[in-house]
Amino acid sequence: MTSWSELTAREKPDDLPDAIQRQIAPGIVRYVFVHEDVEVDDPAVDATGRFFVSPREYGFTIRGFKGGKTAWGRDFANGTMLVVNTEGLSHVLSPKVPARILFVANDGTVLQDSGVAQRVAERIPDLTTVRLIVNATFDLHGESPEMARTLLMRMVDRALLTGPRDGESEATIVDHMFESSSVVGVERRRATDTDFSQLLDI
Repeated sequence: MTSWSELTAREKPDDLPDAIQRQIAPGIVRYVFVHEDVEVDDPAVDATGRFFVSPREYGFTIRGFKGGKTAWGRDFANGTMLVVNTEGLSHVLSPKVPARILFVANDGTVLQDSGVAQRVAERIPDLTTVRLIVNATFDLHGESPEMARTLLMRMVDRALLTGPRDGESEATIVDHMFESSSVVGVERRRATDTDFSQLLDI
């Protein structure tokens, strides 16, 4: 197994741009860079995303690893992007299969590996649907009941997209929708109202 931190060391210029982190789906992050005003997330295809090209077209050069392994590499201020074949052994790519794209932080941490994401995508999912009824009471502070409903839906939506905390569960949400929502007024007795049942000891 290749240790991506064993990339042959080289000096980095001080004026390198950062690779940009983009979340393309819940829990899935890709690193991209700008080339001729176009964001690129796969340096093995052209700007249309349909045709195979050499990563050399995007400023990548062939880099060496210990053990004779090679990769296309391009340095950024926050790490190095690597492009290798599916097995992760060579810079020699095939137009018939997607390239494996990695982003390795300056400390050697692998922040992205499209090969791992591809293997996860190929797994047959074990799906179940959960229906949950949530009742939340708001102190409106001058807002409308409709605003309270909108706010609650946004809060639930954000929580679902964030997913479970690290280490909490391997389960992931693949889709969600709101089937219905309603606003119910809450009747509250004013402080000036008198409860005569207490006075009459009823």
